[in-house]
Amino acid sequence: MSDAGPTWQLIDGMVVRNGLSDNGVAAARWAIGRLRRHLGESWLSRQYRKHGWVPHVLLLAGTHRYALPQLLSWALWLDAAASEPTFAKVRTSMRKGMDAATWRHTWLQLEVARAAASCGTPCSFEPSIPGSVRSADLLIRPERSPWMVETTTVPRGAGDMAWEDYEDHVQAVVREVERTHDVTCVVTLNDHVDEAETREWLRVVDVLASVAAESGEVRVLKGDVGVVVIYPDLSPPGPSFTGAPQNRDGWHRLGRTLAKKAVQIAGPMPAWVRVDCLDGLFQLTEWATMEPVDRIDEIAALLHSKITWPANAYGVVLSSGPGVNFDGNDAAVQAVTGRSNSGVFLRRLTHPYLVRETFIVPLSGEATEHADWWAAAYGDEPAWLDIDLAAAGLPKVADLFV
Repeated sequence: MSDAGPTWQLIDGMVVRNGLSDNGVAAARWAIGRLRRHLGESWLSRQYRKHGWVPHVLLLAGTHRYALPQLLSWALWLDAAASEPTFAKVRTSMRKGMDAATWRHTWLQLEVARAAASCGTPCSFEPSIPGSVRSADLLIRPERSPWMVETTTVPRGAGDMAWEDYEDHVQAVVREVERTHDVTCVVTLNDHVDEAETREWLRVVDVLASVAAESGEVRVLKGDVGVVVIYPDLSPPGPSFTGAPQNRDGWHRLGRTLAKKAVQIAGPMPAWVRVDCLDGLFQLTEWATMEPVDRIDEIAALLHSKITWPANAYGVVLSSGPGVNFDGNDAAVQAVTGRSNSGVFLRRLTHPYLVRETFIVPLSGEATEHADWWAAAYGDEPAWLDIDLAAAGLPKVADLFV
């Protein structure tokens, strides 16, 4: 890739038969062509020049199984939104180039529009809030009274990324030790320590790896950082690297985001907040150990007690962000629905190999009907892509791979 960044021709050339059928290759190139049409010939270079990145799904669609379905959804959602006059302003903003936060925000808008279409409900983009100079993100327009939706994402925090960088560094050094001494290391981290202690610990790992290679005997290093078992031959089956236990107060960042949205949605019209949490909120907090219904009750209690909502706030739709699914791709098997007096829990495949958990929490008794609408809208999310592909005259997802 040149210093000017990727080109549409380069992206198209990266689509190969690596796990894709002929139909898959054709579908990938169709999706790239649709984004090229909607965003413009010069968009890739402009996006890269202004912000230094392009969406990784574009770069991976021809080689990674999880990326192609996402790219196809993007192309199909753009096609659908293009016929809505109020989307013109959003598309103009996209064509100018977007930072990562704005990019995520825009696709969440498009996702909610697709959810509305699942219920046969029209919607419009960037509606004015009556009595305010601000605009909402969407207006859902059922046959009866409409309501606004404000969308936002909670990205990964600096601490989370620093945690990942630390463990990536440890893994990289250990793998180099393995290559140097022709050994296999099984690492279990207990904690993260400062740079000097980490460097010394890795130095000792290297020394012991040399000893294991020369002696032909297994060596074990134990310490505050963790445990490394060094095998001169192949290691037993199982994970070769286990990161340190990680836990955090996930509510702090989410609560701050919701407090801002509570101010923004104030007005005469009913409003919902749609939040996609990408920071490990569900995976890395105590919520991960709870049963779905218990999680709904816990989250609902926080939403009611910790945030000062305006009178027109009807509810919150909170999701975990897509995560890799290791339990199979049967959508019916993976689907879980839980209900309590506090709201609705959904676990669904968003695309093949990706799963997400969604919590729908009404903030008042008047919002129960809306909550049922959200549950219906997102309940059949696994079917969205095949439905949209068929409407575009394209094969089903299952026919895109070999």
